[in-house]
Amino acid sequence: MRTLILSDLHLGNGGPYDIFAGAAELPALLDASAQPPTHVVLNGDTFDFLLNDDPLAVDSQRAVEQARALVTAAPTAPSLKALGRALAAGGRVTMVVGNHDLELALPDVQAVVRAALGQPDSVTSRLEFRDGTAPLQLSVGGARVLVTHGEHTDVTNRIDYDALLSSERASRFHYPPGSVLVKTLLNPLKHQHGLRFMDLLKPDFQGAVMVGLGVKPEALRVLFTSGTLTVIRRLLENRGLAPSFALEPMDAVGPSDADGHLARTLARVDLSDDEVDALLSALDAENLDAFDTPGALGRARLKLARAGFALYAHLHRSVAGSTGSVYFGLEPGKDELAELERLGRKYSPQAVVMGHTHAARWHEGPGPVYANTGTWISLLRLPSPDDSDADWAEYLAELQSNPALEPAKQQRARLEHRFTCVEVVPRASAPGATLRLAQWTAQGLQTLRAAELPAGG
Repeated sequence: MRTLILSDLHLGNGGPYDIFAGAAELPALLDASAQPPTHVVLNGDTFDFLLNDDPLAVDSQRAVEQARALVTAAPTAPSLKALGRALAAGGRVTMVVGNHDLELALPDVQAVVRAALGQPDSVTSRLEFRDGTAPLQLSVGGARVLVTHGEHTDVTNRIDYDALLSSERASRFHYPPGSVLVKTLLNPLKHQHGLRFMDLLKPDFQGAVMVGLGVKPEALRVLFTSGTLTVIRRLLENRGLAPSFALEPMDAVGPSDADGHLARTLARVDLSDDEVDALLSALDAENLDAFDTPGALGRARLKLARAGFALYAHLHRSVAGSTGSVYFGLEPGKDELAELERLGRKYSPQAVVMGHTHAARWHEGPGPVYANTGTWISLLRLPSPDDSDADWAEYLAELQSNPALEPAKQQRARLEHRFTCVEVVPRASAPGATLRLAQWTAQGLQTLRAAELPAGG
C-alpha cells in the first residue's frame, strides 16, 4: 500500500497560542491521497497539547477535555474529517506519539480522536496509535522503511515511556524539560508580551530565549519563579567560568536540565562587561526603565538576538534575504547522520524517516536513505548571518514593533511555510519502492528529492 508520512503538524485548539499553518492545505493533501488507498502515518506532534494555560500534569480527565478542544477547533476539525475519508476509502492511519502530544498514549484520549473522524467504528478501527518505545517498521513493496519521531535523541524532549504507560503515571511521570519550557517560558511570553514569534523558533528553546533577551529583555521577568531567569542571571554574573560549570541553586530556585543547556549556550555569547551590566539591569525587576537605556544594552541585545537566531538558522538552514526562493537546505547535520548510522546498524532498513526538528531533510549515501518530513507550522525568514549590524538592528526593531507578526506589517521579519511530507510508493512491476520527499502546493505534490529502494534482504 502507498504510504504518506507527515509529522509536526501541531494541530491546535483554536486559541491564541496556535501555530498550525495548513488548515486549508492539509485536508486537500489528504483528500488527494485517498485513492488509491493509502496508509497515512502521522509521525509525532500531530496535535499540540501544550498550547494552553492548564497545569502541566498527566490527568486523564483534563487530557480528554484538551483533546475535545483540539478536535473541534475550526482549523483542526477539517483535517480529522479528511483522515476519516482516507480511512473510508480503504486506507489506514497510524498516529505516533510525540513529545507535544504524549497524551495520545491515553486510551480515553484516543477515543476522542476516533470519534472526531466522522466515520463508523468499522472504519475508525483502522486508526492505530503507537507510542515511541520502538520505531515503526514498515514494509512497502518489500522495502523496509523505519519511521520514528526523533525525540528519543533529544535530551530536552525525551519521553519517559515506562512512567507514562504505568498505571501509576500520575505520581511517576514527569514532563520532559522542553515541555516545561513551553509552559513556563514560551506561553507566558506570547500571552503577556505578545511575542508570537517565540513559538516559531522551537524546538530550539535556547535560541528562543536568547532572541527574547535581544528583542524584549524585560519580558523575561515573567520567569522569576521558573528558575530560567535565575540561571541567566547566574551565568552572566559568572561569565568567566567555563561553559560546563556546575550551576548551584540561587534564591531557593534550582535550574532544570533544560536551563543548564540554556546556560551553556549563553556562555558562548561574547558580551563585554558593560553589556553584561546593562543586560542585568534590564532583567532587574526593580529597574523598570532599563530597557530604554541606549548604548551597551543595545549592543548586548543585538549580540544575544543574533546568537539566538544563529542557532535557529543553523537548525533550519534558512536562506536569508528577499531573494531566497529555496527555504531549506536539505542536507542533515552530523547528529542526524550519526543517528541514521546507528539505526541502520541496528535495524538494517532501506530508509529512515524522522521528524521533530521541523527541518525537511534528505540524504543519500552508504547505508539507508534518510528523510525528515519537516513541519506544517510557519517559520521566520531571517537576515543573512553576513548582514551588517544595522541590517540586524532593523530586523529586530521590526520584531519589537510587530511582535504578533501581523501580516500587513511584515517586511523584513516575514512568515513562510513549506508543507512537506514523505511518500513511499511500491513499484508496479518489480519488488522495491520509490521514496520521495515532496511539498504540497496548489498544483499538488511536487517532488523535492527521490530515491529507489530495493526490497530488503
